[in-house]
This record gives sequence, C-alpha cells and structure tokens, in this order.
Amino acid sequence: MISVDKELIPVKQRFAKEYNLIKVLEKLGHPEKDLATINVVGTNGKGSTSYYLSKGLRTKYEKVGLFIGPAFLWQNERIQINNQYISDEDLHMYLKKISEDIEQYNLTFFEIWTLIAILYFANQKVDIVVMEAGIGGKNDCTSLMSNQILTVLTSVSFDHTELLGTTIEEILDQKINIAKPDTKLIVSDDNKKYQAIIDCTIKNQGVQIIYANSLTDKVLYQQGNKGLAQKVLEELDIRDFDIRTLNPPLGRFTKVAKNNRIIILDGAHNIDGIEQLINTVKTEKNNYVVLYASITTKDYQASLDKLVSSFKNVYITTFDHFKAWNLSEINYCKKVLSWKQFLETHQNDNILICGSLYFIPQVYEYLNK
Repeated sequence: MISVDKELIPVKQRFAKEYNLIKVLEKLGHPEKDLATINVVGTNGKGSTSYYLSKGLRTKYEKVGLFIGPAFLWQNERIQINNQYISDEDLHMYLKKISEDIEQYNLTFFEIWTLIAILYFANQKVDIVVMEAGIGGKNDCTSLMSNQILTVLTSVSFDHTELLGTTIEEILDQKINIAKPDTKLIVSDDNKKYQAIIDCTIKNQGVQIIYANSLTDKVLYQQGNKGLAQKVLEELDIRDFDIRTLNPPLGRFTKVAKNNRIIILDGAHNIDGIEQLINTVKTEKNNYVVLYASITTKDYQASLDKLVSSFKNVYITTFDHFKAWNLSEINYCKKVLSWKQFLETHQNDNILICGSLYFIPQVYEYLNK
C-alpha cells in the first residue's frame, strides 16, 4: 500500500479555468458509459454514506466499485472493488498508461484520480459504482459519469464557499444539479429543512426527489447518513441488509483506548460538522480535553469559537502538511507546538481530537504504532 505521506500524483494544480477530463474520455471511447453509477454529493457525510452503500450493495451485486476521498492512511483507499483497495501495481500501471494524457490535457489532481478509477472499474467490469464527489456536484468531474442510476445528497451546509457560493441556495444548486434527467435524487433527513429550496432548485426534467428518514445510531451525526444509505438500498430492492450494524469509516468518531483513557478522533472540519460532533460528544459520560487543528482554507475561527463555548479546555495545534494553518497567525492563547508531546503529557485525560482530515490520520497512525 502507498502511504498518504508519499507523493504518488504530483499536485501541479488542483483547480483550473478549464477542465479537460471530458476530452480524454472522448478520446478513449467513453469508458464511463459502461459504469452504472450512484453519485454521492453533499457537505458532510459523503465518505460515510458512500462506505455504507458499498457494503450494502454487495448483497445484490457481484462487483461494487467505490471511489472516495480524501484517503485516510493509504492512497489506494480512493479506489476500491468490493472494499478491496486497488493494488500498488495497478495504480502505477494506470498512471503510466495515462501519463501522456495527463500532460497533453493538463489534468488536475482530482481529474487524474477520477480517470484512473473509471479505467480500473471499466476494465474490471464492475456491476455498479459509488462515486463520491470532490467539491460540489454539477461542475465536479464525477458528474461526467453518464450512466447515472441515482444521486445521493448528504447533509448540506457551508464549505468551499469560494467555489460553491455563499448561500444555501447556491450551494444546493451546485450539488443537486448533478442529477441527470429522469433519475432519482435521494435526500438525507438532515436536509428536510431545505425541502422547498431543493424542490425549486432542481433543473433537469423528470428527477424524482425522495426524502430519507434517520436511523438510530449512538453517533448522532451518522443517523442521517445511515438512514440515507438504507433508503438508497431500498430503492434498489435491497431490503435484507441492516445498515445500523456497520461501524463508520476511520476518522469518524473513532475511539482509541489508550492507557485507561479514551481518545476520540474525528475529522469534523467545518462549522456544521463541529456542531454535530459536539452534540454527539455531549451524550458521553466522560469529560474531554479538546485538541483541534485546521487547514488554512477552512473557517477555522467559527469552529474554534464553537468548541471553546462548548468545552472547558480547548487547545489548538498544527501538523505536517502544506495546507496546515500557521499557529502564529491564530489569535488564541492555548497553543500546542507538538501534538505528540501533548498526548504524552495528558495521560490522565480523555481527549477529543478533531479538525482536518489531513491531521486526524497522522494522530491515528501515531497512536497505533
């Protein structure tokens, strides 16, 4: 497996004025047309919902493709068949195969990953694919999956506003209009408050909008995700699989028992995610010291303010990543220069560690050494 710390695909550019993946797909004869696809969009819960779906779909389909991001521990996690990661050999083989196209068409980081996934799934002749969007929906390169069965909308809130817009109406427009004509849009219980907006924002003809109910779960913010996944399975005539038995993916309220204390790891990185995390932690009997870290592009001040108003002891730290925030620029007194040392000196405290999904995997690996 290739660690997320190792460079596999050079990040020459993440965004571009013009995206050219469609031109490569045309050149290759549109391999994506052979892939029956469930598109997953939303602000929070995309990864969890996609994972739940991939597990449930295996009760009906022989080969289930899963495309997610970001990766947690291994680059290979992004592309899976039947929850088995793509091999190192296949990753390198496909990268070599498309190397000329990458240069000729100036493909972005996410376009490269999407292209590898499409080629891998097509060559492996998967029966169905769950595709998690990168950012947004209708302008995301996962929208190029033309054989769309249905679209799944997880919890929507404010994130990536510089790209998606600063209002819920704009954000919903970006996300739900990935839904193609005469398909179904399954909406999570979290979004029922936006029903009027969703109903009048959908643009393509014949899109049937279906609202899911939440399921009971001890992690409160997973209730909507699990109810959504269960509803999707029911729409595909899968009724004998109980989503409630599944644990969420790593980094989503992951508990690590260490030296008679509990450490919770959670990749909540925007204000809605932080609020949902707080609500879940408040159901615990234990008190927690909080350690939070962010990247520069997030509204970290709002998240930090919410944490400070909810917990007695909140500390902030930074981590080894080119996107990580600079602590010297943060106006807050409880700063931790070394999060590893912090963990060693707080042996008697239960700790909630939250923030960037680039930070949480580093902590998980350290705790599991």
